[in-house]
Amino acid sequence: MPLAADEGASLVHLTVDAIRNVRTQVVGIDSIHFFIARPVCCAFLLGTAIATLPPITTYEYDTSTALYVPAATFTSRLIIMVEFECSVPQPAGVDVYVITYDEDDNERRLLPSEVTDEILDRSRSFGIDKETGIISRIKHGPLVAAESELGLANVGSLGRAINDNYYGTLLIVDQTSPPVNEDVWDIDERYDIDVRDGAIVALVTHRYPDQPEQTPQEIADGLARLAAAYECCIAGVEFLLPGGDKPESWLAQWDGDDEWSERFRQKVVETLAVTAHDVVIHVATDPANTMATLMEGAAAIADFLKATQNGPLDAADVLNLLRGKHFKALIGEAESNYLEVKTQMHPISAPGEAGKRAKVELAQDIARFANGDVDAILIIGYKEASGGGNKIGSLTPVVDTMFNIPQIQDLLDARIVPPVDGLVIEKFPVTETESVLAIFVPKQPDEMQPYLVHGVVAEGKIEGAFFSIVRRRGEGSITTSPQQIHAYIVAGKRYLRGRD
Repeated sequence: MPLAADEGASLVHLTVDAIRNVRTQVVGIDSIHFFIARPVCCAFLLGTAIATLPPITTYEYDTSTALYVPAATFTSRLIIMVEFECSVPQPAGVDVYVITYDEDDNERRLLPSEVTDEILDRSRSFGIDKETGIISRIKHGPLVAAESELGLANVGSLGRAINDNYYGTLLIVDQTSPPVNEDVWDIDERYDIDVRDGAIVALVTHRYPDQPEQTPQEIADGLARLAAAYECCIAGVEFLLPGGDKPESWLAQWDGDDEWSERFRQKVVETLAVTAHDVVIHVATDPANTMATLMEGAAAIADFLKATQNGPLDAADVLNLLRGKHFKALIGEAESNYLEVKTQMHPISAPGEAGKRAKVELAQDIARFANGDVDAILIIGYKEASGGGNKIGSLTPVVDTMFNIPQIQDLLDARIVPPVDGLVIEKFPVTETESVLAIFVPKQPDEMQPYLVHGVVAEGKIEGAFFSIVRRRGEGSITTSPQQIHAYIVAGKRYLRGRD
């Protein structure tokens, strides 16, 4: 059975984690041999996630001989392929053309391979497809293209078209509808497109107020899982200072061995530590993909960096990633005291006992968070990864008809006492008929806890005349004991007596 993109990304993530765990227990590993039951031509994502691992040799199962045979060797920057039979995917998307003019000044769009030295009358712009889209050259400026049109282009074809462009290869993506905004300074840039080492990359630039604590390699490793979820990879990370200088260039001015050089070099190190840094992430994808794949991955990485600049993801960050339609960005994240995912919506509209049970269980899920000490979020439309670990494995959007937000809001208000303040319920379309639902629970005032739920699930039955108090611990739940309930009542009485 073929793997979906998010399932493949999850498999790669688990594989690399397993390899890293073995390396912490077994020292002296110089190479790794990996037997894979999938075609090696699908192993591109594995090659993007091994930047700090020794070379990995993969073996493909040959059904004709019933033996595993060497298929490919992956290193941090090189994939060495050996001969094997495997269908090569056809490049996706449309070609990018050089725009030329004939003797009558009629436009002709030619592939780079069709342009000869005899053709002198060329435009500074490029064509997307034979007749429609365009990549414009702004006067005395970079290339600019509308996101909707550029997304149709094949990555490899774009690279071949602009790689040797005399006027430069920087391409700014305009997210508004065509025609493009010719005032490039007004364009909201989350990333730019450029050529590095002959290949198209998206450049995601994020400014830190001072020197990042992580090294470029650590940042690349931290983003590898996210990039792989979007069929992309981190091709490189560099630090730049405001103005474009590299930090190393400041240090290189004092590279002598004398006392003065050492003293000034230390001063430079101290200055760099408190100087703003631009972290530039080079995002790449398979040249056979469309630019839409690369741009989607770059946008997700840009928004993820913004969300995590001040620390790890929290519930508000997750909600903003969903609002930005970065659904794959959550794959590989672990459930915790602030995050829980479910594959299906509680069947609260079902008749009889099934519907009653669903209502109580949904209310308990939200009350657990309300009784916690952090903002939290419940997301319906994701599946946990197999193998334990409580990590999100894949996106499983739910049919829209299962999400009746007014009904959910009324149910929670009626079942939870007191009503949860600031509750946010939002639906995020994934396809034309399927969505993901998020219920955001802000941290509630301590004096309002515990939050009670009308109804108890006891021995598989619904007891509507009782109430329950539930809390969340990590990715699990714990019940509230009679002793704790008694303590709450006593504390409340003492408070009221003090007020009297």
